[in-house]
Amino acid sequence: MIILVMFIVGFMTIYDYVNLKSSIDSEFTSFQNQSETSIAEALRQDDLATTILDDQLNWQMERGFDPLFAEYNRSGKNPANMDLSGVKKSLGNEYDIYIINESGVIVYTTYSPEQGEDFRSIPYFFTYLTRIRLSQGFFADRVVRDISTGNLEKFAYEPTPDHQYIMELGYIPPDLSSTYLVLNDKNDIEKFVSINPFIVQFQIFDTLGHNTVDNSLPDNATEAVLTQVSGNRETMETENIANHTETRYLFINLSNPQYGSDMSRIVVLTYNTGLVQDDLNHLVFVHLLFGGFAVGVGCFIAFLFSRRIIRPIEDIAHDADLISNGNFDHRIGTTDEREFRILEKSINTMVDSLNSATKKLNDEEIFHRDLIDQMPVGIFLKKSDTGTYIFWNRASEEIFERSAKDVIGKTDEEIFSPSIAAQIKKEEGEALASRLEIKYKKITSKSGAELVIHMIILPIYDSKRSVRYMLGIAQDVTDEATSLKRDLIFSITRSDILDQLAIIMTHLERAQIKTTHEEMQMFFDKTIGSVESIKNRIAYERALQNSEVISPRWQSVNQAFAEAIQMLPENTVDINTGVGEIEIFADPLLPRIFFSLLSLSFRRGGSALSSIRMTGIRNDNKFTLIYEDDGVGLPAEEKELIFDFGYSQENIVSLFLIRELLGFTGISIIETGESGHGVRFELSVPKGRFRERKQSGPVSS
Repeated sequence: MIILVMFIVGFMTIYDYVNLKSSIDSEFTSFQNQSETSIAEALRQDDLATTILDDQLNWQMERGFDPLFAEYNRSGKNPANMDLSGVKKSLGNEYDIYIINESGVIVYTTYSPEQGEDFRSIPYFFTYLTRIRLSQGFFADRVVRDISTGNLEKFAYEPTPDHQYIMELGYIPPDLSSTYLVLNDKNDIEKFVSINPFIVQFQIFDTLGHNTVDNSLPDNATEAVLTQVSGNRETMETENIANHTETRYLFINLSNPQYGSDMSRIVVLTYNTGLVQDDLNHLVFVHLLFGGFAVGVGCFIAFLFSRRIIRPIEDIAHDADLISNGNFDHRIGTTDEREFRILEKSINTMVDSLNSATKKLNDEEIFHRDLIDQMPVGIFLKKSDTGTYIFWNRASEEIFERSAKDVIGKTDEEIFSPSIAAQIKKEEGEALASRLEIKYKKITSKSGAELVIHMIILPIYDSKRSVRYMLGIAQDVTDEATSLKRDLIFSITRSDILDQLAIIMTHLERAQIKTTHEEMQMFFDKTIGSVESIKNRIAYERALQNSEVISPRWQSVNQAFAEAIQMLPENTVDINTGVGEIEIFADPLLPRIFFSLLSLSFRRGGSALSSIRMTGIRNDNKFTLIYEDDGVGLPAEEKELIFDFGYSQENIVSLFLIRELLGFTGISIIETGESGHGVRFELSVPKGRFRERKQSGPVSS
């Protein structure tokens, strides 16, 4: 009801406001057009009347030039020798004489205040005088107000025969001012201004900016606008928002090309626009007054009705609060109203269903929690907004050696060291884009034991696709990683020993067919070298069979590659490295990995194999080791097969274990060589797993 009343009052107020404003604006415009049209027409009628009066004096002014030109001829046509005072005396004191040179300057006159007057300051009048000087005959002007005295005076002009000067007569008859008072501009305009309630002030100016009533000049701001109006010869309008006034500079064009003086007028009309706003404000006030009264009455009536309606609703709301707080055995109280009885029955039915669903949900939650808690892999869950853990199963307690009560409700910063917390935050940031899987991550448990775990981190989204939880799954693969490395050692060692035994058998067979002791001794020496190589490799592998076999460390690439070269049998292949002083964080078996690559080159390089080189390419994000030879290379179909588990063809030892071993520290390996042009392996070392070594020394063989 309140909204309805406010809508009606508001609509009526806006409707009346728009109508009244339109009506007042129309009335204002009508008064304005009527007043300005009447003022312009009155000034034109006055100008026509004064023109008739002016013309009646022309014959008298023309006769006055006879004695003036007689004196001009007597002086030898030299104005300096003319007796202007004598001519003025003969014409009468009502006359004044002016002689204007070709520059538009009054050089001689009987009226000393205007001696030296320069008409070039009035461009249009100077143009008029120049036209007269270059013509001949009598030229009458209008009755105008003298600039210095403000007196009304009739002027006429006639050029000298040589066109060097202009003779000017000024005439002030005794009854001229009284005659023109009858045709006063102000009196005519006051009649029309008085009937326009919006006009608060008016002034009349000529084109030179003088007030036609008292010949005064306006203030600087008004004078600037008058100058602009005179120059543009069109009406202008200004507005003073603070004073609620609008000023119209009405230009009345009364110019006549026959006369030099421009009789045009600028009527300055000041309108009071505040009257319009006052009427509108009064209308709004009245509407708001009645609207407020109507709203007050509506509020009182609405209160009485609402109390009767909402009392049963309050009782239902109270019962609903008890139920929402978990008291599902509570019921909605009965009411007398039919509609509320239906609501009561519906809510009670809903509460029964909710109670049953809640019990079922609790049972399922307990089952799922126990099921996850018994799983052999670590599972933990944390809120994405606060970073606090909300679930930590038993396997997580065993892997990380931290009980659930020490983890639940805490953040990584409260549980782990700053470096570990920063690493977890980085991993979760990477997992936000997609599921993050970390293989063979090395951690240190709370007791100090070093473990290798396989971890998966993935975000859990809500219905709005916003990340709500971060889920982690961890599995302890320490024993599996250790077995994998030992299998690699055993596989490589067995392959190497078999190769050396094959070489020994070959040397012994060749020694049997030799006839001299020196030739036989040469093969025996080679056989002893192969036996020493087998011995060294067995000792090397035995040194790796200890508890540190799973601990990666910083290693010089050059040094590891050199150790791999030393495990090779005697050969003539040019082997070198151009990696530079780079160390990488890798498994202790890095020399064995390089040796496996070298062995592959010797097995598959064929007779074309003559050189092997290791180079490196470094950028901001990773460091790439490039191993390549100039042998026959690998067929295209074998480039990925060689990394498959258990793959072996033509004595190629499977590189599956090598790829897995490098993966412990995030290093990847691929084969990119071109068949027939040698093998090419690229080992990509991620950022943070390589650095510049302080000591230097190239490796070559």
